[in-house]
Amino acid sequence: MKVKRCFLEWSLASRRLAVAFAFVLGGGMAFAANLVPLKGVVKDATGEPLAGVTVRIKDGKLGTVTDGNGHFVLEVEKGKKLLLSYIGFTDREVVVTDDKQLQIVLQEDAQQLQEVVVVGYGTAKKVNLVGAVDQIDSKQIAERSNSNISRSLQGMVPGLNITFSDGKPSRTPSINLRGTGSIGAGGSALVLINGVEGDLNSVTPADVESVSVLKDASSAAIYGARGAFGVILVTTRNASAGKTKVNYNGSFSLHQRTVKTEDGIVSNGLQWTNGWYTAYLEGQEAPPGGINNVFEYSTDWYNELVRRDADPLLDKVRVNDKGEYEYFGNTNWLDIIYKDHNYSTEHNVSISGGNERARYYVSGRYYNQDGIYSAGDEKYTQYNIRSKGEIQINNSLLLENNTDVMIFRSHQPMVMYDRQNIARQLQHQGYPMTMEKNPDGTWTEAAVYVGWAGFVEGTSWQKDNKLDVRNTTTLTYTPIKDQLVFKGDFTYYSSKSTRLRAENQYNYYTGPEIMGTRNTFSSLDNMDYNKEYISSNVTGNYIPKFSNSNHYLNVLLGWNLEHQDYKTIQTYRRGLISATKPSFALMDGDYYTTGQGGNEWAYVGFLYRVNYNYKSRYLAEVSGRYDASSKFPENQQWGFFPSGSLGWRISEEPFMESTRTWLDNLKVRASIGSLGNGTVSPYLYLSPVPIKKIYVILGDALQTYATAPNIVPNSLTWEKSTTYDIGLDIDMFSNRLSMVFDYYQRYTTDMYTVGPTLPAVLGAATPKGNNAEMKTKGWELSVMWRDNFTLADKPFNYSVKAMMWDSRTWVTKFNNPTKLLSTYYEGQEIGTIWGYHIEGLFKDQAEIDAHADQSKLKVSATNILKPGDLKFADLDKSGTVDNGQNTLDDHGDLKVIGNTMPRYQFGLNLAANWNGIGISAFFQGVAKRNWYPHRESAFFWGQYDRPYSYMLKEHTGGNVWTEENQNTDAYWPRYRGYLANGSTKALGIQANDRYLQNVVYVRLKNLQIDYTFKKKFCEKLHLQDLKIYLAGENLLTWTPLTKHTKMYDPEGISAGDADFRSTANTDGDGYGYPILSSYTIGINVTF
Repeated sequence: MKVKRCFLEWSLASRRLAVAFAFVLGGGMAFAANLVPLKGVVKDATGEPLAGVTVRIKDGKLGTVTDGNGHFVLEVEKGKKLLLSYIGFTDREVVVTDDKQLQIVLQEDAQQLQEVVVVGYGTAKKVNLVGAVDQIDSKQIAERSNSNISRSLQGMVPGLNITFSDGKPSRTPSINLRGTGSIGAGGSALVLINGVEGDLNSVTPADVESVSVLKDASSAAIYGARGAFGVILVTTRNASAGKTKVNYNGSFSLHQRTVKTEDGIVSNGLQWTNGWYTAYLEGQEAPPGGINNVFEYSTDWYNELVRRDADPLLDKVRVNDKGEYEYFGNTNWLDIIYKDHNYSTEHNVSISGGNERARYYVSGRYYNQDGIYSAGDEKYTQYNIRSKGEIQINNSLLLENNTDVMIFRSHQPMVMYDRQNIARQLQHQGYPMTMEKNPDGTWTEAAVYVGWAGFVEGTSWQKDNKLDVRNTTTLTYTPIKDQLVFKGDFTYYSSKSTRLRAENQYNYYTGPEIMGTRNTFSSLDNMDYNKEYISSNVTGNYIPKFSNSNHYLNVLLGWNLEHQDYKTIQTYRRGLISATKPSFALMDGDYYTTGQGGNEWAYVGFLYRVNYNYKSRYLAEVSGRYDASSKFPENQQWGFFPSGSLGWRISEEPFMESTRTWLDNLKVRASIGSLGNGTVSPYLYLSPVPIKKIYVILGDALQTYATAPNIVPNSLTWEKSTTYDIGLDIDMFSNRLSMVFDYYQRYTTDMYTVGPTLPAVLGAATPKGNNAEMKTKGWELSVMWRDNFTLADKPFNYSVKAMMWDSRTWVTKFNNPTKLLSTYYEGQEIGTIWGYHIEGLFKDQAEIDAHADQSKLKVSATNILKPGDLKFADLDKSGTVDNGQNTLDDHGDLKVIGNTMPRYQFGLNLAANWNGIGISAFFQGVAKRNWYPHRESAFFWGQYDRPYSYMLKEHTGGNVWTEENQNTDAYWPRYRGYLANGSTKALGIQANDRYLQNVVYVRLKNLQIDYTFKKKFCEKLHLQDLKIYLAGENLLTWTPLTKHTKMYDPEGISAGDADFRSTANTDGDGYGYPILSSYTIGINVTF
């Protein structure tokens, strides 16, 4: 009890202050004749006094809280009612009859410990869980202003790692549980929506009832080969009996980019040209003949640029004596293409009701978001319809049906050739001197070349359409109520997607009478993706009733079948007759291609799970599956994957009797399980024989031929993942304080990777086999505090939940005898960055001459070092700066400088509610992560990449070494073009610790303020409930990344745009869709 009193001391003081303040606000003056000086004591069912209980007069303004001994004193009129509330206990109402001391007993509310959690093929009481399972409810998802629940889940569950390559509303995330699963066949967390495999992006957030995450092998083993790397269970709202309810939840959001790249580039034509000339001259050691490949440069043109820059009244375009336009602009192309804001709307409607015999839930959703570009008609639209129904046929038979339809449509403007990113095109051709339009309104070559003309004319685009239809019918037979249940279901899922791309040609004018055309052709490309999936599950659940209620047993047996057929068809042709009416029927080009692909696979599995507990004190569970998959070799298609776990609720032991006044639950648990990796490519273990055509006409035709198949070892087997987990669950102080901790180790074996090199005379590529292993270690911690007190005679509820988790993965076996650093090697930590150490900048020639030879790190065409160049450290004192043999044993001057994997991820959830007013804030972040920008990432490297790239404001002023500013403490070296571009250049050949970026961040992910109207007010409007809310996403971000660059969001550093091109070292880090912040106003009303 002393522990409890100490812990609550601060809370009691704050409550008393709040109550006193409320008394003053309420004008607590009352005539003594009408009041009774009432004393009382509040205890729990065991007779222990309860400190901090809120005691207030019903429908009044007075209140107090109990002291450390459970006592309270309050002046109250006879006949009035007292309301007592306390976290972890059921509220109680007491009538005041006289002034005698009241003895009040509050009953513990076991709801928290009896909370039901969704697990594989059923549910379980939270208190009896022995696996690592986490669950969040709909309140944390439904009213977030995100296009899908994936973004709302980010940072909400310890161990669940969700990352996005960019901020596009349709972007599919990368999801893993507890770190990298496999470097061989791959694999990620299994996502099940109402028990059926699905896509998180297809779920209506407002429909979600709960999301459970099964993290350890014990929890996921019931799903066998599909759950090797964890399972995410999404449960949508169920049909419920009662009066018909109609709910509407609608919102309007304003979005803006978290980083406005247009603010970080130099848009003055003269300043840019001076930077370009210096970078080119320093990089190539020769004067330039032109700016890249189309913009002509001459001394006469430059002198005219200087003159026109000095006089802003002069035109920015002239026609030279050749009849050609010459440009002298100050164009910020990024400012032209991007809007400052874009918008989205969302409407959700649901209807539910029924009786004990028949119940229904029907919902619909419309979501629309427009684009970030100022032209091109970019938009993303999604429709969802869900229908759930239940019919109680008789006392034993229940029929359920769940139908879900999702329609997604998007229209994206596209650069008219080679699927280029417009940000990369602007890097190459969008110089500030160029203009968008000529004086006569025609397109300039720059506007056409970068793809902007296609955006504005709206004739180069990508359209995506997707239709998902899913239906699950379930029949439940309960011959013995609460003891024996049989359940069978059948699911049919169809997904049909189409991606249509149109590319067109555009005319431009380089002079009033000089016309040119880009692209060299127009084209239409259609890709159809069709997937049909069926699954069926049959389970039997037996829960016997023992005469001795201390024993509990739950036995589950089942069978599972799945089959999927996936097909793709592509049609491509050049030569559109009409740019505005693209159709294969209106084409005249001779060049066309067609293609077809696909795969087919099937699973069958037998499953079991047995749960036993004694007095809810000693807990045990064994589970497993015997699975077969068509994806594996014929002699290895079957696999048995068992797991076991134990739990001990120490708090229920007799010797813990003295702690029960403050300790509600103390449980330790341990589990072990082994799972096969079934989420692999269907034909990974086969030897396909590709059919191709020769390029020479023989016999009046291009003949077909078959290529030699790759060799596949005949001893292949499943990749296996074995996880050991130990956990601790604590609930204290009437469930005010809760803590969950897990430590785990996972061993992935028999990974499918390249084997030993075979002799070249074999004539075939080195086959893959079960050649690699790795281990993962990690931990997860979640701490929550919740409480309430009375403020102005109203309960003030608040909660704080903090989460942090970390994992590291090492390769323990890999076929790399020499341990080359260019691939995986034994002992490598996944994500390791090897790089050079840079000591600083060379001060003078004498320092260069005295330094080690670093000629392998080229700085220019002649590779002659000068003052201001980077000084690379000769760590091995060999006299030469190099990477040795690029092996672990001989890595020359390389060292481990960082790691790309996110470490120490965390989330912090704050929530409070008072008098109908709610406020919540969610912070999310990463406490350790590194990033070295790839080549072609001009948002970071600027003209150090290509001299004609963006010129960055960060690369101006005293932070750059120049002949005029010989500051060796400057961050940026001598201004050399191509220094970060080529694979042999000093900044492009290998990472280094000087330009390695710290991408740690803390982000205010969500902030929401809402008001729920009083019942009486709602009744006047003939409503059941009414709430309005304001919300924001990605509102504030702190990151050390901004120390050296303000062009990147720490969550938007991936290369390119996955819808078009996204190859590192080619498509530019950060060239994808920007990360967006949003501001939302919404209403939630129930009729």
